[in-house]
Amino acid sequence: MKVLSIANLSNYGEANTALHRHRALCKIYPNQVDEFDFKFKFRLINKIFRKIFLKGFNLSYTGTSLYNKKIIDKVQGNNYEIVWIDKGIFIKPSTLKYIKDNFPSILIIGYSPDEMTQRHNQSADFLASLEYYDAYITTKSYAIQNLKKLGAKRVYFVNNAFEPTFHFPRNITKLDIKLLGGDIGFIGTWEQERADSIVFLAEKGLNIRVWGGGKWLKYKGKYKNLIIEDKGLFSENYSKALVGFKINLCFLRKINFDQQTTRSIEIPASGGFMLAERTAEHLNLFEEDKEAVFFDSNEELYEQCLYYLNHENERESIRQAGYQKCLDAGYSNEATLARVLKEILKDHHAD
Repeated sequence: MKVLSIANLSNYGEANTALHRHRALCKIYPNQVDEFDFKFKFRLINKIFRKIFLKGFNLSYTGTSLYNKKIIDKVQGNNYEIVWIDKGIFIKPSTLKYIKDNFPSILIIGYSPDEMTQRHNQSADFLASLEYYDAYITTKSYAIQNLKKLGAKRVYFVNNAFEPTFHFPRNITKLDIKLLGGDIGFIGTWEQERADSIVFLAEKGLNIRVWGGGKWLKYKGKYKNLIIEDKGLFSENYSKALVGFKINLCFLRKINFDQQTTRSIEIPASGGFMLAERTAEHLNLFEEDKEAVFFDSNEELYEQCLYYLNHENERESIRQAGYQKCLDAGYSNEATLARVLKEILKDHHAD
């Protein structure tokens, strides 16, 4: 099964989840996957266009034509059976139409870990391209029908996944814990609800460390028990920090209406203890109080933190069980993508 894998493979270093999915494809189809690294530089004019797009005007980004031409050239010179597009907000509809018109046997499969029915995750080209995808994969179960309304023919839901070569329990030192970890930690972008919860814990006297930078910086130095770092973590230090924190907070993005997120799997897969927002999907992924711990309110969040900071043996048992669940249940990218690709190919051959 010859595959062309199109994604931005260069950003975020080894923490790049698009790179992780590309590696999974290479394992599923050994020596059959070609890569196309969409290393698009987001210029100032496109930042302006994005602001206009967010106001409801479908302006396409500029500077993407050369990349799209190279994709067509790549397809012309090879006998691909699948074109895999990770997110694909810079892929022009004319590119996909050309592939469908001239190579009708090629399956065009899209994937995004983001909520692609929300305008802040879309682009004009993405919206105009959806009709040309034979299958679209989402980690947002609630978005399936809306993706179909936007033009997607077939939409497949998968849970988030982890990359075993990056997300695994790292051996860490006391110095690693000092530099990266602590009692309670959160790694991720700012959202008001997250900030409110973290400030609530800090004001209750718990020690918290946040890796994220950006809007988090306005909280720096304001609370005695809250350490705000100037940046996020995108290297092996990300996985080390997950082991270095006694408790890892897993918040869900309210702007995306998330029921799970990449960290829902990455934290336990990296050997970290996870305290996450309680949702039906989280409860389906991990057994409560045995493989992960959950909360519904700031008060319950505080009570859970206080309890598990003072019960190391229980915390350790849950941490180990969560890690084992990721292995036993097939939560890796390779296993997850293999399952959904099998389903997609079965449906395609049934047509």
